[in-house]
Amino acid sequence: MIVKTILKSKARGAGIISVPPDASVGDAARLLATHKIGAVLVMNGDRVAGILSERDIVRGLADAVDVCITARVKDLMTAEVFVCHEDDTVERLMEIMTAKRIRHLPVVNANGDVAGIVTIGDVVKSRLDETKMEAESLRDYVMAGR
Repeated sequence: MIVKTILKSKARGAGIISVPPDASVGDAARLLATHKIGAVLVMNGDRVAGILSERDIVRGLADAVDVCITARVKDLMTAEVFVCHEDDTVERLMEIMTAKRIRHLPVVNANGDVAGIVTIGDVVKSRLDETKMEAESLRDYVMAGR
């Protein structure tokens, strides 16, 4: 399975939830809670400037609770954003996510535009779906041979 297929199958679609770098961390946290997501893309116009995850916010709170509430997204975001491409395989996503210890990957299309975001949950779901299909195919094959 490839990333483009995962984006099409997502319940919320490929909808991109983003904030500008100067948004408050409080506003970003409300956005995460409202949309029930674990990370938000930080966009500077149409360019990915970073990604802000729940982990980034927790780390900010651990460093300075008072400052974190008034901080800007750019103060806590992860600026080094790893991305994947629409034609990448699930196996490739697993490699990236495991090696980089990340749970969210923005997806860029052939033009370099952000097409969506893939989460570790999306990857697990796609692998489970593939495994289920393979098991059903094997069962059908065995039953046909009887």
